Amino acid sequence: MAGKDKNSKKGRSSVAAAGLISGGVGVFLAVFMAVTANSIALWADCAATVIDFMAVLIAWWGLNKSEAGKTDAYHYGFGRFESLASMGMATLMIISFMVITGAAFIRFQTPVTVSGPGVLIGIVAHLVFGFINGRLTFRSLTLERREKSSLVTAQRRIFTLKLAANIMMFCSLVISHFFRDYSWSRYADPVAATIIGCTLLAGASKTFKFSIRDLLDCALEERSQLLIMRALVHHFDQYDQIHEIRTRCAGGKIYVEIFIEFAPDRLHGKVMETVRSLKEEIYKTIKCDEILVITV
Repeated sequence: MAGKDKNSKKGRSSVAAAGLISGGVGVFLAVFMAVTANSIALWADCAATVIDFMAVLIAWWGLNKSEAGKTDAYHYGFGRFESLASMGMATLMIISFMVITGAAFIRFQTPVTVSGPGVLIGIVAHLVFGFINGRLTFRSLTLERREKSSLVTAQRRIFTLKLAANIMMFCSLVISHFFRDYSWSRYADPVAATIIGCTLLAGASKTFKFSIRDLLDCALEERSQLLIMRALVHHFDQYDQIHEIRTRCAGGKIYVEIFIEFAPDRLHGKVMETVRSLKEEIYKTIKCDEILVITV
């Protein structure tokens, strides 16, 4: 079981590592295309690509760090580090949004025809990278379904946004190049840049919301708490009193703490049997990472 968990964690950073390699190549191509084509969208995409690369680098670093698990200095692992790293990614996404929308606003005021060798290269490059980012999005989505983590979710959003940007840039460059004789085609460039910027802002806001929820130790939703209460009701004749129930989500993990009182004359073996049975039932109903039943 431990080996399986370790492989699962390695799988998380491997997706980010693959994104880091493709992102490095993407940065080089994005700079080349932006320099050789008269496209504000390509410049906006270049800025977004550089910032996305930095965001994926943060994701890889954070996931790699979290794979270390518990250490002598950090007994609870690096769950909160993942939340902080995902907030750093969201900050970079907001900066990218500001750069892109500013550039698009200028081009809306002075629309020009997109031209240069970078346009055709951009069409091919965005088609290829669209396929790569599509695969990375699928792999990230699979990881996110398997384990809830703010950093895994942020990573999935980054790859999803990169895929959306590839699709938008491909459509924009095709329209700008093959329909350049029409005046309306000049607006395809800034429109694509604006849409890319808006998707980045939407992704950043969701990432911030999810990360802050983790950092503030938000309690479980009402449905999960009712399931915990149901398990306690099933064992009501085995203890005297419930003192407190505490739940929290931190670093994508769920923790449950239950404080209950037993009769003074109840044998220790019977107490431990109740604790074990209670924990097993809660584990079956909600996927907790850690359940503590504390006798008071």
